[in-house]
Amino acid sequence: MQTRPMLYSINRPELGVDLPFYSSDEKRAKHVATRLRHMANVHWVDTRDIGGTGEPVHLPGSPLVLLDYSLMQAEHSSMLARRLIDGTPGVSLLAVGSLGNDKAGVVLAAMRAGVNEFLDIDAKDEDISELLARMNCEVRSPAATPAPVPRSRGRLVLLLGVRAGMGTSTLAAHLGSLASSEKSPAKGAPSDAAGVQVLLLDLGRPAGDAALYLSLPNEFHYENALKSARRIDATLISTAFSTHDGRLSVLSQTAGTLEKPADTAELPVLLDRLRLHFDLLLTDVGGLPVSEVPLPLLREADEIWLVVDQSIGAMMSLDAILRQLDARAMRDARLSLVVNRHDPNDGVTAAQIASRFNLPLLALLPERSRALRGSANQGQLLHQTSPRDLYVRALKGLLGRLQVADASTNERAWWKKLIDRKGR
Repeated sequence: MQTRPMLYSINRPELGVDLPFYSSDEKRAKHVATRLRHMANVHWVDTRDIGGTGEPVHLPGSPLVLLDYSLMQAEHSSMLARRLIDGTPGVSLLAVGSLGNDKAGVVLAAMRAGVNEFLDIDAKDEDISELLARMNCEVRSPAATPAPVPRSRGRLVLLLGVRAGMGTSTLAAHLGSLASSEKSPAKGAPSDAAGVQVLLLDLGRPAGDAALYLSLPNEFHYENALKSARRIDATLISTAFSTHDGRLSVLSQTAGTLEKPADTAELPVLLDRLRLHFDLLLTDVGGLPVSEVPLPLLREADEIWLVVDQSIGAMMSLDAILRQLDARAMRDARLSLVVNRHDPNDGVTAAQIASRFNLPLLALLPERSRALRGSANQGQLLHQTSPRDLYVRALKGLLGRLQVADASTNERAWWKKLIDRKGR
């Protein structure tokens, strides 16, 4: 039987806003209460009093709840957030933590758990007060913000070409088009059925190449989406994002730009919104050094595919990228190797490259530059002009890797991956 949590009032009761703070650390609760003493009456809920391990937690009404997202409490709070969401539809969750000293990973963990907003305990009083007022207003006026239809979060796959010219944008364009074709809604499904949605996030170099290969206009850019991150919804996506054959959505940087993709505080918000609306985010960051790849992309990626060819320059670039990932503690089990333009007569084999760099070999794509160039010059992709081409057939294995699990298993698989990754 679930134990009823106890409330411990730890600051002035005369303030109008009452907020429960869920944490197992009383000192942390007192610190938060003191910090918010002029804005809210904080009650400490000792999470050690909450029984069970995975059952939903039921609360009366649709309350606003504070969760402890200090470094030591983040993982436990994420698990509790899931239980609160399951047990109390409409609950509003506000993570409380610090953004100092590069704690962006805590923010990402909160967003992955379904937390609505993040309160930086070190922010200015007026910023904290504004956030609390807005969240409290939303709780009091639930009709103004209808609850979204529950769905699994989309997978994020990074295609990281180790240097410019590896064919990463060409690969991304073909995979995105083929994946969206195979993942259309089932025959006989209602017209408003969501189906499986794919977004190609085109951030590689040269900028806008993937959109160019798809013959798409490039009007609403990645930079525009960052500025509008909190407004991203189904309507904005359907009206502003470019689409290929009505299925694949594409978001690119401004074509020809030399600026690295912006990495602002809104990027985690943008990724969170996109992953709610798309089942797969296929992201081309080919040709970017690791230092220019936005950090939230590297942190949130479910898989990172390193695209190389058999040239000595590619081997040197691959070694450098692995060193950079290692320095950021991101050389982990998410990394796989895709050897492009493979020619068995080039001396070094794909298996030898994988063995040399201790990476799993995900795919071997044959040398088909002439055929790919020919289809591109016609304004088409290779599978549109030659559906049985060796390159197209070699993509089948990668398409299988991009399959999205059904909603009943996706969240469980994600939690297993998260726990495994933290363990490593």
